[in-house]
Amino acid sequence: MLGLCAQGDLLIERVEDAPESGVATGTAQADAVVIAEGEVTGHHHRLFGCVTFYRDDALARDIPDDLYVGHLQVTGPVARLEHQEHAAINLEQGTYRVRRQRQLEPTDVGIAGD
Repeated sequence: MLGLCAQGDLLIERVEDAPESGVATGTAQADAVVIAEGEVTGHHHRLFGCVTFYRDDALARDIPDDLYVGHLQVTGPVARLEHQEHAAINLEQGTYRVRRQRQLEPTDVGIAGD
C-alpha cells in the first residue's frame, strides 16, 4: 500500500479512512477532477477514477492553511493522478491528505547567512 508520494509540488499522504466531511470540491466517475493548478504554467494535477475530493480544515490542523489542498477519498479499486510534466501515480482505495510541499530556505530553519 502506498503511504506517501509526491508529484511535483504536491505531497499525497495515506491517512486513516474516515467519512467524507467539510466542503466537497469535486467528484468523478468518468471525467477527471482537477485538484491543483500551476500558477505559472497552467498545468494541473488531475484525478481519474471513482473519487471525491473535499476540504475539511479540521482534519488538517497540523498543516499551515496555505499548504493544505484537501482530502481525497478513492472509492474504486484505484485512481490515477496525472500531470503533464510528471509520471502518473496510482492510488489504491482509501483516504488521502493532499498538501503542497515547499522548498525550505535557510531562514525557515534558523540558518541565516552572516
